[in-house]
Amino acid sequence: MKFDLHLRSQVRDQLKTLASEMQAWQAQPRIQQDEVEQLKAAIATFSHTTDRETLTLAGVDGSGDFPLLSYADSFVYLAVAQGTAYQADRLCGLREVAIAAEPIFQTVWLTEDNIMSDQALDRAFGELAGMEPLAAIQASDYRTLKAQVVGKRLNPDQLLAELIRPNASDTGNLAIQLRSTAEFGAALRLLEGEVLPQYLLVDTTFSLPLVTNAANSLFYEHLKRLCCVRARSQGVGFFALSKSHGLPAMEVLEDLVREVQGREPGQAAEHWYLRIPEQVRDGWELSLTEGRRIPPPGVVSYLVRFHRTTPVMRLDMDLGYWQTVVKGATEEETRSRECKIFEDLDYACHDQRVYGYPYPIKAAHGRASLTQAERVAFRKQLVAEAVKQGMSPALFRDPSQATGHR
Repeated sequence: MKFDLHLRSQVRDQLKTLASEMQAWQAQPRIQQDEVEQLKAAIATFSHTTDRETLTLAGVDGSGDFPLLSYADSFVYLAVAQGTAYQADRLCGLREVAIAAEPIFQTVWLTEDNIMSDQALDRAFGELAGMEPLAAIQASDYRTLKAQVVGKRLNPDQLLAELIRPNASDTGNLAIQLRSTAEFGAALRLLEGEVLPQYLLVDTTFSLPLVTNAANSLFYEHLKRLCCVRARSQGVGFFALSKSHGLPAMEVLEDLVREVQGREPGQAAEHWYLRIPEQVRDGWELSLTEGRRIPPPGVVSYLVRFHRTTPVMRLDMDLGYWQTVVKGATEEETRSRECKIFEDLDYACHDQRVYGYPYPIKAAHGRASLTQAERVAFRKQLVAEAVKQGMSPALFRDPSQATGHR
């Protein structure tokens, strides 16, 4: 791109118009006056927590190379995922616990032959999940949630047949599907391991993109809900923590939090949470969520801030877990249990490398992320093995390198 583009009047005019549209959108009233008092009553504060005697937390994250290589008219994809577990330790804060589950490492070769590609993708899904796709669909409660939303019940065989399987060259969609499936596959393995954590954290949301679609779904949606089912049966808090809450006018809400906490204007509020209300459960809804599916079906969602230097985050919790473990006989009892959860998570937020964010997720991300050197090494290994089989190395391409987009 020419560096002088930003000096052209056409570009400046477009940016000015865009900024004006953004300002107009942001200036719209988001929180209605009649819900201000309800919001103040719903905002809760939890204690800064630096001491825990018994606490085990785990985190999972995934990565990969999408694609690793192209070969003629086909593509090789690589998905990896890793879980970590930590226990509370008075001396060092968190001490890593050895887990039996091996890191997930899965390659898949997809061709432009749709039938062959779909079969290969299903095999990869099964390897990543640690079980056949049909078995995962049967064991998950996704189809129940889908039936509640669309008013139509589908049997597992129909759902398997109608899974969305991207074409071999649809790298963006395949990246999302393979990485997410790897992450939830790693979560399932942790839930089946000898070291069972009190909380299992994943860096995402519990949103179900195609739950409103009458027939189609994504395999990782089923796996996501299967993790919720398995965690619930084990008494494990399986939480999705996202650094992007997806809501507007957050500064107005934070002003209310400061008022509730008695802080000075401009002073950052911290150690607070808000359970996003629902009409059925709480008798009112937050106007900020209008037009957004927050919380998703089968989920209780929170806004939370652990430390003033980190942003407001969104935590999604399985509704079944909330009803059996968190919900008390009174609202006060429910809040007490919620505060305990957020204080436990806050205990894991004191590593200086990622202050204000639970370290087990950060550690899993560091383990799962592939360096450029590792990506190159995997490509060379694959090509070397192919050459041993009599294939020509000239047919292999690194798409991003070949087109100068790396």
